[in-house]
Amino acid sequence: MSRFAPVVLFTTMLALLVACSGAPAPTPTATTVVPRSFSDRGGRQITLSAPPTRIVSLAPSITETLFAIGAGAQVVGVTTFCNFPAEAAALTKVGGFTADTLSLEAIINLDPDLVLAGDAGQLAPLEALKPLGIPVLLFAPGQLQEVYADIEQLGAITGHESEAAAALTAMRGRIERVVAAVADIPADQRLRVFWEVFDEPLMTAGPTTFIGQLIELAGAQNIFADASEEYPQVSTEAIVERNPDVIVGPDYHADKLTPELVAQRPGWDQLAAVKDERVYLLNADMVSRPGPRLADALEELARVLYPERFP
Repeated sequence: MSRFAPVVLFTTMLALLVACSGAPAPTPTATTVVPRSFSDRGGRQITLSAPPTRIVSLAPSITETLFAIGAGAQVVGVTTFCNFPAEAAALTKVGGFTADTLSLEAIINLDPDLVLAGDAGQLAPLEALKPLGIPVLLFAPGQLQEVYADIEQLGAITGHESEAAAALTAMRGRIERVVAAVADIPADQRLRVFWEVFDEPLMTAGPTTFIGQLIELAGAQNIFADASEEYPQVSTEAIVERNPDVIVGPDYHADKLTPELVAQRPGWDQLAAVKDERVYLLNADMVSRPGPRLADALEELARVLYPERFP
């Protein structure tokens, strides 16, 4: 808290001067130094006397969000996967995404006033920051509504509430335009999609994930919309039985997910998606990071599904 002492002292002196002059007290604004408390979905709570100026982000989605809301200048450390925007890639790296790749020494050396975790698995080693007075919050949204809420929360934490609101308005507007463009597609004509997260074992995205939501928003049907898990393992037989019209996956999967290679899987040569060569790869960063660029991911997904509606 010592780093905020000069600001608090200045604010106190200003209040005394105003009181002595008889002038009305200033109306609090977004920049007024007032302690504010914030919490994450795991119950961790922190109190800040001022917006943090030295943030370490431990997830590409968090980094992208901070830059999108105008808080990029407050970020001093990121992971090796934080490659967007270009300014983020130039920042000091504190390790990878998994807990075993994070460097506590690198984090501490950056003298952060806030660390933002991107996965619950990162929290155990970050406990070592607590005795040093370095606060930690977790931002790991699973659904689109949680992405919206986290953008708003990060805006409040960093002192960029108006910019976060503007970013949310723009993001929602783009998503709504896609939804409107496919709204008149009858239910029985909506393309049936298999989203391949991984191939060994076969994994897909369930309906409660933001990927599952993107499929629905793009005017299609997730062939595993009945899955109860977020990212369930599925069988080849189940995919053959459900016979998707389209197969989609992230482009880090490019060496496994092509019409030619997929056709070599047992029974997959009879799938409508393979026969029609409707196997698509989307930018992995856009489709796997729960942040503002999910609007880009939705637009791209809708474009490959219904190119005639999105020229």
